[in-house]
Amino acid sequence: MFRPLLLLALTSALTAQQEPAPAPQPGKAAQEGHILAQFYQMRVTRIQQTLGISEDRAKALAERWGRWDRDFIGRARQMMQLRAQLNLILVSPAPEEDKCAKVKPLVDQFLDLRQQQEDTKHKFEADMLKSLTPAQQARMILLVEDIQTRIRETLREARRGGGRL
Repeated sequence: MFRPLLLLALTSALTAQQEPAPAPQPGKAAQEGHILAQFYQMRVTRIQQTLGISEDRAKALAERWGRWDRDFIGRARQMMQLRAQLNLILVSPAPEEDKCAKVKPLVDQFLDLRQQQEDTKHKFEADMLKSLTPAQQARMILLVEDIQTRIRETLREARRGGGRL
């Protein structure tokens, strides 16, 4: 049950990362909203079961996790766009001096976004762990790592398959 739900939840993230936003399709937003709601509920359940906490606390942690995911995906999308721009400039026939002038601000933007990713990851971890006991913190760290690993594996498999989820 976990894998199909994970695949569905990643659909909107992958689509957003691979291509520009298509024209709105009736019902697509509702479908994606439903998928994200299922993913949220799965996290609530896993957090509650793993940590042995109330549903309200599990919901708060799942909501925080979802906010981090959205921020992370947004910055990742920006970084992908910057990498594409950098690559276009670097493979162009322009003189090296021109390339350097064009890539400098993009490199600065990219490095800033990468630092933001690191900073928000540390803040996310601190926020998630601050109200938990040390044993719950350990369980939460393992749970986050497990789910994030599954997401990365699913993304790799989708890319190897040449298609989208």
